[in-house]
Amino acid sequence: MKVDFGNVADNYLKYRNDIPERLIPELEMREVAISGSKVAELGAGPGLLSKMLSARGAVIDAVEPSPELIEAGRKHIGDELEVVFREGYAEDTGLIEENYDIVTVMRAWHWFDREATIKEVQRILKPGGYLIIMDSGFTSASKIVKESMKTIQNYSPDRQIRPAGTKDNTTQMINSFPVEWFEEWKTSRFDLMELFKIDYDVKFTNEEWIGRLSSVSWVAGMKEKQRKNTLARVASYLEEHFPDTVHTIPHILSVAILKNKNIKND
Repeated sequence: MKVDFGNVADNYLKYRNDIPERLIPELEMREVAISGSKVAELGAGPGLLSKMLSARGAVIDAVEPSPELIEAGRKHIGDELEVVFREGYAEDTGLIEENYDIVTVMRAWHWFDREATIKEVQRILKPGGYLIIMDSGFTSASKIVKESMKTIQNYSPDRQIRPAGTKDNTTQMINSFPVEWFEEWKTSRFDLMELFKIDYDVKFTNEEWIGRLSSVSWVAGMKEKQRKNTLARVASYLEEHFPDTVHTIPHILSVAILKNKNIKND
């Protein structure tokens, strides 16, 4: 399924600003120096991660193909932080060769042409630099999530909710990452230095939960009428069973820290 998150840019910014603050200290504890580093974020969306990294002292080039998400990000971040948005693709960033200490990807690796993206990362990342691939999302542990997913499934074209992007092509996952990715990274001379996850909770009102659902790929990829009907059905369920309730929704952030072992031949 091809998804244009630009259709829900405002909701993406407002309701997916949920990256746990613990992430940056966890990276630094694992000897990933953020302050003073030159970072390229691929598939940056509205720059939620870029803003956090820049606030810690990094200088960011945020690469994102959606003009709507870029516009939302520029308004959100403003001019006070070292974040430059660049319209482009992970597979062809247009960034300077061997110029980056760190390349980050948050909730986007499964949307990329991975072979082409790995080659581009090899081109722009310094030897010994870090490629950090992350994914986060809510779990199905709560009744609210289960009932919401049932409604989305019922409104989906084939009444199925498939894993997003190329995750749909795997049979096994390790910490939210398809097992095939690990072999691809190894073959491309990216050493896996750390693999960890962070469990955290996010609180939502009924209105906020509807906004959050509008930004997930299964809903964002729907036609407008179908998307509105789906969200209206979930909203009716919430109003009937959980009026004026604040929901605590469990989330997981998975992180793979990879080190670039590629050395450019003279």
